Amino acid sequence: LLRRHGPAPGRSLITLTGQDAVHAYPQEGPRLDLTTLPSPYEAFAIRSRFPIFTDGATGEVQRTAHVMVSNACPYQCNFCSETAKLAGGLKKFSQTHAGVERVCEYVGYGAEALFFDDSVFWSGTFRDITEFCTELGDVRRASAEELDEDLLRLLGGEEGLARLRGLQWGAQLTVDVLAGLHRPEESAAILDLMREAGCTYVYIGIESMSTQVMDRIHKNLRRVEGRDWAQKVREATSLVKSRGLRVGTSVLFGLDGETRASIDETITGVSELIDDRIIDLASPNILTYHPATPITRVHGMTDKLDYHSPWVDNRKPYIYFEEAFPGVVSVTLTEDDLWYIHNETERRWGATRNDSAPVPLEQDPRQN
Repeated sequence: LLRRHGPAPGRSLITLTGQDAVHAYPQEGPRLDLTTLPSPYEAFAIRSRFPIFTDGATGEVQRTAHVMVSNACPYQCNFCSETAKLAGGLKKFSQTHAGVERVCEYVGYGAEALFFDDSVFWSGTFRDITEFCTELGDVRRASAEELDEDLLRLLGGEEGLARLRGLQWGAQLTVDVLAGLHRPEESAAILDLMREAGCTYVYIGIESMSTQVMDRIHKNLRRVEGRDWAQKVREATSLVKSRGLRVGTSVLFGLDGETRASIDETITGVSELIDDRIIDLASPNILTYHPATPITRVHGMTDKLDYHSPWVDNRKPYIYFEEAFPGVVSVTLTEDDLWYIHNETERRWGATRNDSAPVPLEQDPRQN
């Protein structure tokens, strides 16, 4: 078909030469509206339980649904595989009402809690967050008689509505969104709206507390002299905590410029936030290379990644960190560094550290 009709107007022909020539004509279709895609939970039961969300009366971990209203991150950190550039552009729900419908649907399926897995909640757009949280808050306060019939149907009746009123949820925001792109009073108002709509937990990627590391990864927007990244981290996390929300954080070791000194700087900086009761959870992670990310190319790992072999000689200390295994972790770190990070974060962060203790590894059938 393409050979007969040629490229679309305004599109160039791409020809790959070789033994078998291939002619490719880039095509563009209508913009994808994520609201038109079916819910994943139409086919799968909600069975996962996220220990962040517990029943206040019984302490039982609640059944948690995972929600996404966007496909990628609007920012371009050089280590991240979730950027809009790698995802073919940023796409999100075209209407915040569709997000409220999705929440009601999942509650109707039995969800007792929700976590928004978007890289940044509603792409960090305060207008969208305001509309979504305002409507969700109104729905939570409405009686069955006052509620829109379609939403009540999604909830499955008054039993679902009662579950919605007690629903807890969490979302991811960034230091830059909270403490760089908006005034403190604007961010505080947004966090208040989120809390009133049921949000109890905000997760923030602080990555590193070292300026020499953060200056290299395309983060820390709108820099101001005399206000370094560590100060912005403290401002953002303190703001979330001050609005009555729990704060979870992700810390990433092995970024460009990482040294033993910068590792210590980060561990100490996070320890101070813990001691000051600002953050409730700190998750230590090791930089893992993903295909097509800038840091994978810069570190010369583009043609060295193996994500396909089913059996990998994974071992301690790699198994103490999510996604980490030999051959795909940062070349700036040695195994001694990994042991050091594991032991020091365990010692200094205590119970606040996200427990990455490994479960017994599955036996390799080749050893039978």
